Amino acid sequence: MAESVKDAEAVEGAGAELTSAEAMLEMILLKEDEIKRRVQRAENEAQRLVEEAKLDAAHKKREAIREDIGQDLREKELARAHAEAEKVAREMSAQAESIRKKGMEHVDDAIRVVIEGVLPPLE
Repeated sequence: MAESVKDAEAVEGAGAELTSAEAMLEMILLKEDEIKRRVQRAENEAQRLVEEAKLDAAHKKREAIREDIGQDLREKELARAHAEAEKVAREMSAQAESIRKKGMEHVDDAIRVVIEGVLPPLE
């Protein structure tokens, strides 16, 4: 009978150890699941940040290109406007010179017409 008591105590002790080991294994599995969830969340957040950075970089690149293109177009239009203004100024100067020359050619005729219109004819 002493032997059976010892056997019973050994089985009971082994059961207690088994229960303790099972509880510890369960805690380890729960902790492992928690760590996996944390790692997954961290990976998801990192991926989101990478995608956000890529989008931001693409947006900034488009803006820079747009500003460069806008600046180039502005400079081209200003150069074209300056060239057109210079051309118009040259044409106006040439027309003014032409009119002045024609006016100088007709000054004698103009003076004669004015004198004839103001003074009575000499008879």
